[in-house]
Amino acid sequence: MDMEPGLARSLRRIERRVLAEVPLSANVVRSIWAAVAVLACVCLASWLTSDVDGHRTLLSQLAIGLGVAAIVASAAAATMRRFGWCWLAAAISAIAVPLSVLGYWSAQTGLGVGSYWFLIGTLCHAVLVGNWVRCALPPEHARGQR
Repeated sequence: MDMEPGLARSLRRIERRVLAEVPLSANVVRSIWAAVAVLACVCLASWLTSDVDGHRTLLSQLAIGLGVAAIVASAAAATMRRFGWCWLAAAISAIAVPLSVLGYWSAQTGLGVGSYWFLIGTLCHAVLVGNWVRCALPPEHARGQR
C-alpha cells in the first residue's frame, strides 16, 4: 500500500510510542513508590552508618550508588511508564540485590560495622525487580494468572 512519506513517518512514530507504553495497575504503582521511599531512607541510613572514620568499602559504596540509581530509574519509570525505563529500573535493581548483600558483608568484615540497612535495601530491590518484571509480561500471560 502506497502512503505519503510524511503520513507513514507519523504513523510509525505513533506506533512506537503506543507500543512502548506500559500499563501499570494502581497496586503495582503503590508498591513501587513505597519501595522507592523506603529505599531512599535506606540509602541515607546506609551512607551514615557504614563508615569508620570516613572510610567505606568499595562494595558498600557500590551498593549505595546502585540504590540511588534504582530510586531515580524507578521514579522515572513509574512516572513515564515506558518499556525502556521499566527494564532499566529492573536491571539496576537486579544488579543491586547481590551487591547490597555484598555491601553488608564487606562493611561487616572489612570495617567491623554491621549496617543492616543494606539487607533492608536488598528487600526493596527485590520488590522493585518483581514489580518491574511483572509489568513487562505479555498481556496473555498476566491474564492467565488472574
